[in-house]
Amino acid sequence: QFICKNSLEKAVEVGVIHSNPLKEVKLLPKSKAEMQILFKEDLYKFLIQAKYDDFFEIILTALTTGMRRGEVLGLQWDDINFEARELKVSRQIRYSKGELQITPQKTKASERTIILPPPLVNILREYKSNVKSKWLFPSPTKSEDVPRDPTACRKRLSRILEHAGCKHVPFHALRHTFATHALRYGMDVKTLACTIGHESVETTLNVYSHTTDEGLRKAAESIEKSMEGVTSKIKANNKGKEAKEL
Repeated sequence: QFICKNSLEKAVEVGVIHSNPLKEVKLLPKSKAEMQILFKEDLYKFLIQAKYDDFFEIILTALTTGMRRGEVLGLQWDDINFEARELKVSRQIRYSKGELQITPQKTKASERTIILPPPLVNILREYKSNVKSKWLFPSPTKSEDVPRDPTACRKRLSRILEHAGCKHVPFHALRHTFATHALRYGMDVKTLACTIGHESVETTLNVYSHTTDEGLRKAAESIEKSMEGVTSKIKANNKGKEAKEL
């Protein structure tokens, strides 16, 4: 709609048509795409299959950091401080004009340091002994030292999900899965925004409002439970007062 309206406006400017027939037409609001995540019952099957298909470390890194596909594939061993459990995200791998390109992060927020969970550190440390490349995830098919192809990763993920008997989700669903579970298990929104590279907390709240709503409900339930003892005492006192008045 937007492209069509602007194209007609341009046609008016160059004199092809006299007026834009869509000038007074209001654009329909964009419908929010349904977020896809992997639930607990699927994660175990999925990770077992990824291990069997020699794709485990890539998947686990994405699931436990919330990094984008291009960011995961852009990781080099120099980006990891194993002792401090820190990982620096400073580049991404993407396709542009049919070529594989290594580019810096688009925004300052995307350039970030992530604290890694100990199990991932141990797994990556062991995995490193079998990798003869500056890249964490080098291409298994090319002779030169280059990172994996993002398109090939997408296809590989699709096959793993199919073999594991899980629903088909895009690679980005691993990022959503991390964020959703992080919020549900107590990570605050600001920390999550910094971890996944959002420029503002508002962006995180907009994307994961369904999870934060659930958190609010749980908070309300917790408050209700904590107040049960107080309210019961108040009720008991009121009954005592009523008895005295009688």
